Amino acid sequence: MLHRKTQIYLALLTAGFLGMSLLVTALAERLPHGNYAPLVMWLFLAVAGTTGVVLLRVRRQAHLLLAGDLLEMEASEIPRRSGQTYIGHSFVWKPHHAQQLYGYLAHGIEPSEQVQAALGGNVLIHGLGAEEEAPLYISDRKRAHHMLVLGSPGEGKTRCLELIVRQLIEQGDVVVIIDPKGDDRLISLVRQVCDETGRSQQFRLFAPPWPTASVAYNPLAHFGNPSDLADRLIGLFPPAGGGDSEAFRGFQWGAAKAVLQAMYLTGTPITIARTLRYLRNPGEILGTLVKARFPDLAGRDLGETVAKYESLAAGDPKHRSPELDDLLAYVKLDPTYYSKMVASFLPQLERLSAGPKRELLSPEPEETTREVLSWQSIDKRKLVVYCYLGSLHGEESANAVGKMMLLDLEAYIAARYSYQADGDRHRLSLVVDEAHHMVSKPFMNVLAEARGANLAVALSSQTLAQFEQSMGSRAAVEEVLTHHFLHLQFQTRNPREAEDFSKLAGDRLLRVVGESFRYEPGFFDSGDRNVSDFKAVHTLNIQEKEAALVPPFAIVQLPTFHYFARMGGRIYKGRIPLLSAPKRSYVRDLQEKVAS
Repeated sequence: MLHRKTQIYLALLTAGFLGMSLLVTALAERLPHGNYAPLVMWLFLAVAGTTGVVLLRVRRQAHLLLAGDLLEMEASEIPRRSGQTYIGHSFVWKPHHAQQLYGYLAHGIEPSEQVQAALGGNVLIHGLGAEEEAPLYISDRKRAHHMLVLGSPGEGKTRCLELIVRQLIEQGDVVVIIDPKGDDRLISLVRQVCDETGRSQQFRLFAPPWPTASVAYNPLAHFGNPSDLADRLIGLFPPAGGGDSEAFRGFQWGAAKAVLQAMYLTGTPITIARTLRYLRNPGEILGTLVKARFPDLAGRDLGETVAKYESLAAGDPKHRSPELDDLLAYVKLDPTYYSKMVASFLPQLERLSAGPKRELLSPEPEETTREVLSWQSIDKRKLVVYCYLGSLHGEESANAVGKMMLLDLEAYIAARYSYQADGDRHRLSLVVDEAHHMVSKPFMNVLAEARGANLAVALSSQTLAQFEQSMGSRAAVEEVLTHHFLHLQFQTRNPREAEDFSKLAGDRLLRVVGESFRYEPGFFDSGDRNVSDFKAVHTLNIQEKEAALVPPFAIVQLPTFHYFARMGGRIYKGRIPLLSAPKRSYVRDLQEKVAS
């Protein structure tokens, strides 16, 4: 159907029938039964028209299958539907598409090298259903079941987030984008859309690399219990591998809990910088706790205070304070041993409270002139917040901030779920790029509870293997997949990743056609000794067998900006539109402001 010879044959056939119709008309008077010439002419014209239509259809199909093109549109042209979010143009990928793909490639039918190089992959994959292509939407209700966007760098993930974020802002969602590296175009787009939709006063930028333009955010300001904050701080570390590492982790959690409890009881503002200060010297916060809650125990020094408390508690156990006991357990340790046990913990906090980060992440309420954000204020004021964490300036610090923001969100979502009435819950949309650096096991609780709290999460990363590495187990990866209703897979150069999506799509029964040709001299079975006598044997074998609905090689060969999607129980083949670039660079404006 697609070979050039077929098209030439159809063109010649069409021309031949047209020629015959003209010839019949010209020679009508000389031909027997010439009075039938008009009828014969119209018959030839009808046949010529039919073959011409077939030729045009073949050429169109060849173009759709082998030429390909980019899907470009202006923001005003984005298909919009109330209560739904557009995620590109697509068609349902069915077994016959897979069967055609296997067949065409087996016969060597694929786009030219030039076309594949220009579009970044094999456009034949999308061409199989290009005539069925239509806008694909996900409803707001299903979006609360979350989205997962995967693919290699440069294949369309960020442009996909750009498309989604634009619509979320236009729909009036509370939107928080957490971007470790910082994408110039995405930041500029968010700012521009806020201006276009009348939400410029709701835009906020949290950006440690640009402290002069950034708001402040205290990831320890809100909590249900001080032990929650200890979980949040320990959550900065990857899961322990057992043995000594587990013992160190347990010790550090206990020390942090003891210090944070004391800060809470004394009314001391809880910040990262203050927590670091008191973890270095727990005796200091012990003295503050004693003065505030147990003034009768105050002595000339720490030793006298401890002796008074031990004597009082020994005489009457009801005078014991669990919080004071917790803190004393660490204060009385040998300083060298204590320092060794917290040695791997403190540098993390130091990185988060050094230089400009101290003012941005540990704002003192009575000193800072900056606006201090919290999840509660973001939600209540329906803000659009872009968090540029600056991983290129310090990856570990950026990842730590991102993790703490998500763990802080977990505490807020729990309160939102438990205490807010349904009508008071604005839709809160969270978009996280490079999510594998920031998602931890506790965050899985957020994904599980989010639907009831009207939270919709979109996570973007390169591979599932990155989640496995950061979270410590394949089971955690399966949990990530379980919590996402929509899974978009762009081109991946990782064979295992392609196989994972292929397995998720499953197998189907496909027709498998086998052909064989055999030639042999006729005398082998006929007795004829004339060796020029040959016979040919053609065998055609058709059977059904299970094969991958989305073969791994198709995922590896996807063109740039194209994806396979698993939404609910259906598989889609789609592509995202390329929107016009923002009118100006917000990042450049910030850089000029910082420079001046």
